Amino acid sequence: MKINISDLTWDQFIYPRGAKSQQTISAYVEALAIGAQFPPIKIQRVFNYADGNETTEATIILDGIHRWSAFKEKGIKEIAAVEWKDKPIDYEKNKMPLLLESAQCNTSHGDRLSSNDKKRIARDVASTDPECKWTESALAEKLGVIQQTVNTWISDIRARQKASRNTVILRLSRLGWLQEKIAETSGITRGRIAQIVNNTNFGEINILLSQGRDMDYIARHYNMDLPLVWALRLEGKTDQEKFKELDWGLRTWDQWYFNQCDERFGDDWPGRIPAQLVAHTLFYFTKSGDLVLDLMAGGGVVSDVSLVFERKCLSFDLATRDNRPDILYHHWDPRNWKWPITKQPDLIFFDPPYFDKKAGDYSEKSISSFPRDEYLKFFEEFFTLMKQHAKQTTRLAFINADWRDFQNKAALDETPEDSILADDYLNILSKTGWQRTHIIQVPLSSERFDAGIVSAMQKKKILGVTSRYLIIARRS
Repeated sequence: MKINISDLTWDQFIYPRGAKSQQTISAYVEALAIGAQFPPIKIQRVFNYADGNETTEATIILDGIHRWSAFKEKGIKEIAAVEWKDKPIDYEKNKMPLLLESAQCNTSHGDRLSSNDKKRIARDVASTDPECKWTESALAEKLGVIQQTVNTWISDIRARQKASRNTVILRLSRLGWLQEKIAETSGITRGRIAQIVNNTNFGEINILLSQGRDMDYIARHYNMDLPLVWALRLEGKTDQEKFKELDWGLRTWDQWYFNQCDERFGDDWPGRIPAQLVAHTLFYFTKSGDLVLDLMAGGGVVSDVSLVFERKCLSFDLATRDNRPDILYHHWDPRNWKWPITKQPDLIFFDPPYFDKKAGDYSEKSISSFPRDEYLKFFEEFFTLMKQHAKQTTRLAFINADWRDFQNKAALDETPEDSILADDYLNILSKTGWQRTHIIQVPLSSERFDAGIVSAMQKKKILGVTSRYLIIARRS
C-alpha cells in the first residue's frame, strides 16, 4: 500500500533509539537520487492518541523512520508501507507492545539497536509492568538478546516491584481483607497470597533501628508504606504502649485538641483529620481485632491508624487512586442506596464533608454540593441505612463541625436557618434510632485565621467557627 508522507507520525516514545541518525538519512537520500528501491516501512493506525490537550487518531511509524525522513527530505509525497495490525488499536493500552514491536524490527536490519538502547527499552517496559506480564524471556525474544542479559538489566526493578506487591498484600491481609478479594485485586492466586502472608519476615526492623536507622529509612529499605512499618514495629504491644511509641499523649478527658495532623498517617487530603483523633476513637470504643468501617475514607487516615492499632478496616470513598488499594470506590447515592459489605462492623467511622466547606476540592457527586435541606435529608436517610446494617453493639463515631454563615456577618445578625449545628445532627440521630452516648470536643485549629483576618472579624463583630464534635452513638 502507498500512504502520504504527511499522514504519518513519528512517535518518539515508541522510537527505540536514542535519536535519529542524520548520516543514515543522508545516505538514503543519495540512494534515492540514483533510483534505489527501499522496502516498505511498517505502520500502525491508532486511536486515543494524545495530541496536545486532545486525543485523536493517528498513523504512527513502527519501523522506517530514516526511510520516511529521507523521502520527506527528497520531496517525495508517498511511501510504501505495511500495517502491523489490520485495524486501529488503542494507543494508551498498547504503548509497550508498540515499543517492543518497533524495537524488534530494529534488531534485524537498518541501523541496529545498540546495547544501551535495548537496556533502556527493557527497563522502561519493566518499570511500567508491575504485574510482570512481560517476562524476561519475552523481552529477550523481542530485543534479540539472551534471557540472562535481560535479567541483569531489570533485576533491581523486579525486586522492588516484588517487595511492593508483597507489602500491599500484607497490608490488605492485616486490614481484614479476605484472600479471595486480595487475589482479585492483586492478580495473584490465593495460594501464593497465603504463602506471602505466612512467610513474610521483617525481623530486620529492630536490627536496623539498633543501628540508628529511622522509620523513613526502613520504609524505603523494604519499599513499604510508613504506616505498615509502624504496624510491624509495634505489633503485639498494648494500645497504651503504641501511644507512647508514637509520641502521642493519651487524652483522658472528653476534649481532644490536636493542633496538627501527623504526617506519618494518611495522605495529604482536603479536610484531613488528625491520626491522633482516630487513635483515641479506637482506644476508647473498640478493641484489638474489631472491624472498623470507614464510610468516606478521604486520605485514608482511619485505615492507616487501624493498621497500627491492629483493628480490621474496610474503607470506601468516591475518590480512589493506585497507591491506596485499601480504599474501594463507593458512591452513596440517595437515589439508589447500596451497602457495600455483608459483615456487621464493630465501629462505623463517619467523617463526611462539613456542608459546603472545601466543596471545590471534592467530586461533583459529593454531598458538599447539596443545598442545606438536601444535605440534612441525606443524613436522615444515611443514619437509617447504617442502623439497618449495624448490630446491637456497633458504635457509630460521627465527626462534624458547626456550620454557620458567619462570613461578613456580625454574630448578632446570624439566624438558625443559616446554620447547621451539633443539635441538628443529634436530632437526626435520635429520629433514626441512634442513641448518643458521648459528645467529644475535637476543635479545629484557629491558626487558619491569620492576624489580619482576626482583626477584620473583630471590627465587624464576626464570630468564627472552630467548634467540631465527635459524636459516639449506639442503636437505641
